[in-house]
Amino acid sequence: MTHFPVYSACNLITKENSERKIVVHELNELLTDEHLPQKPHRHTFYQVLYIEKGTGNHKIDFNEHQISPPVIYFLAPGQVHDLSITDENSLGCLINFNQDFFSSFLNKSQCIDQLPLFSFNRSVSYYQIPKDEVCKFREIFMKIKNINEENNRNAENLLRIYLLELFYTVLNEISDSTENTNITNQKNLIFRFEKLVEENYATEHYPKFYADKLAITANYLNFICKNISGKTAGEIIRNRIILEAKRLLINSEFSISQISFQLGFEDNSYFTKFFKTNSEISPSDFRNQTYR
Repeated sequence: MTHFPVYSACNLITKENSERKIVVHELNELLTDEHLPQKPHRHTFYQVLYIEKGTGNHKIDFNEHQISPPVIYFLAPGQVHDLSITDENSLGCLINFNQDFFSSFLNKSQCIDQLPLFSFNRSVSYYQIPKDEVCKFREIFMKIKNINEENNRNAENLLRIYLLELFYTVLNEISDSTENTNITNQKNLIFRFEKLVEENYATEHYPKFYADKLAITANYLNFICKNISGKTAGEIIRNRIILEAKRLLINSEFSISQISFQLGFEDNSYFTKFFKTNSEISPSDFRNQTYR
């Protein structure tokens, strides 16, 4: 039993590109040369995967997606995914960029993390491109691919601009222009809550801690979570703990007891019960099933 590999941007490309903060590849070239990892793995970088033509499956953090082009996938660092494309004539584009790619370009250093495309519990992990929008998105990706091939000293900045154009074009397509101010404020509060969860889930398992940090009551936090996401605050916290538990379970270097301790459970049996209640499978069965 071996743990899932963790890839940095240079692991997926040729050595001469290892110092670059962004790499862009034609999907069919990666398939032909078998550069794509053949098993589940993690990234230390962001990834945008555009599939214009092709068939297969894409499992992201243990959720399986049937590939139905044209589609764009957005992957954040740390996510576990497994891409299986069965059509060698697939067309598309794979873009990897480092976590600091935008930090020297934008005043808001966490701008990308805060996008619903990449933030935890994000509303978008993929975008199914409507037929009447295909040309618009194809043009953006063509600009990205063309500037990447040019020997231009401004290429990286132009790539940043085109990626931002892509991100905000998607967000514009999925945004609700009729949304009232109250809903917008609630969404902003949910984002702050989710950011706190991301920072504290391993030690703080209950809504009251987060409500106190947000200077609201636990009942109100629960209300807005349910109103915006359809999940209670407790469910959001538990889902994040379970996701990390699953990620750790795929790494054979950690025992279930060690994982339990890392996630703030003093009692190993309670962690096992918690995991089984929220996953309908025991930690050991999940690990064995994953590696089967």
